[in-house]
Amino acid sequence: MLTIERTNMYQVLGVNISTYSKEEFFFLVQERLKDNDENSPPVFIVTVNPEIAIQSIIDNDFKEVLKTSTINTADGVGISWAINFLYNKQVDRITGSDSLEIICNYCAELNQPAFFYGAAPGIAQKAADILMGRIENLNIAGVYSPDKPDVPFENLPLDTQASLRSASVVFVALGAPSQEKWIHENLEKLPNCKLIIGIGGSFDFITGNTKRAPVLFRKTGLEWLYRLYLEPSRWRRMLRLPLFAINVMLLKASSLDTQKTA
Repeated sequence: MLTIERTNMYQVLGVNISTYSKEEFFFLVQERLKDNDENSPPVFIVTVNPEIAIQSIIDNDFKEVLKTSTINTADGVGISWAINFLYNKQVDRITGSDSLEIICNYCAELNQPAFFYGAAPGIAQKAADILMGRIENLNIAGVYSPDKPDVPFENLPLDTQASLRSASVVFVALGAPSQEKWIHENLEKLPNCKLIIGIGGSFDFITGNTKRAPVLFRKTGLEWLYRLYLEPSRWRRMLRLPLFAINVMLLKASSLDTQKTA
């Protein structure tokens, strides 16, 4: 039985971030998909960015959900910066967008069916078609785009419920915090699930519905600026980025004051 311990984490604004390298993370993903022990718990992955960290401060229910996940990766460059600023440590960025296709490749290699849940109508199906065209033997058990993010499992179409129950891997694209709350609420209803991950807008990137930032923007941590250029309506969400930075700097200042008075 594979058990992943929640150890060796860095806390950023109350959210624990796993310290796995990319190689270690994807090795654990593979090992969980290979593991057929019915007693092995499902792996619940959250890819954490600054917006998620700030949301956890103002939404206590969401904060509690994040405590139940198995692995919280550093998705946004802001999280990597915060860990370096607070702890003088480096962590690999592991994003939902990068993880989607890699994990689908593992699903094909290990004959593990996947389910695509969420996104706007037609997007999940288009993403499934594209990935099945790229990845030989990829088995998509089903796709479904709910009318709203909080549709109770019991209200889903019966064939969707059956397909979700049969899937080994479930990708949930409802956006944070809705996707993490959905996972927390419904994971126990998915008896065959080995791994479940919230992937935000990753289906939109795969289909080209939303353009992903060029590599240069991603490497320099300016992906948010590119997204804002493409989607000016995101400006309110982007206000959380300076709020995140201010909170991290205040946390650092507080810890330094504590050290001085100790």
